[in-house]
Amino acid sequence: MKTHRAVACAIATGLLCSLASSVRAEPPGPVVFSEIMWMGSSASSSDEWIELFNRSAAPIDLSGWVITRLGSDGEATEMLRLGPVSMAPSGVFLISNYSDGNARTVLGVTPDLVSSAVSLSNSKLQVWLFDAPPEEGGRLIDAADDGGGVPLAGDGKLKQAMVRVDFQMDGTQSEAWETAVEAAGWQQGASELGTPGSIPARLLPTPLPPSPTAVPAMGWADVKASARGVVN
Repeated sequence: MKTHRAVACAIATGLLCSLASSVRAEPPGPVVFSEIMWMGSSASSSDEWIELFNRSAAPIDLSGWVITRLGSDGEATEMLRLGPVSMAPSGVFLISNYSDGNARTVLGVTPDLVSSAVSLSNSKLQVWLFDAPPEEGGRLIDAADDGGGVPLAGDGKLKQAMVRVDFQMDGTQSEAWETAVEAAGWQQGASELGTPGSIPARLLPTPLPPSPTAVPAMGWADVKASARGVVN
């Protein structure tokens, strides 16, 4: 069983690595990466977090959803798998390396999930969100950054987060992101910029209408076909 799973993961890894170049301009699904603190904070370079946003008008069950990342070796790997989680319409879900109150974080809000698996690259950054493990047929819901050199937004020196400004645009496009200019959700006295745990009012989109088929994402078979350059 372990051997079969290892083979399946190896196949998934190889195909995911081609996503950066072969899967472009796809509309994101109802849940998107909304903000990423890839550089850590003034408290710790590991004070990293990811924020998800439910841009739909219906609750969404994230149970079994998977976030994968592009590793330093150029291969995609599973970062974490979500447990029983329900996101409210227009709600956010904050995933952090440290809990608030930890001496190594400047977060002033309580994360929805704390996991030491949160690990984000300061170069060649790319993460993907699937609604199930991709090797088990999970659909690609959203992607952030393109895995090519410096992240599309954010400031490593000034500790400014990478913020999604267009929730309808493919998240691998630079136009979908900007470097944070607002501050909320931090401990008193923190110099970091970003809004962990909330979406700035100026960026809030009109919610997508509820639909049982609200995920306009690619199936794993479609991803494989795209990676081979085949169009159905």
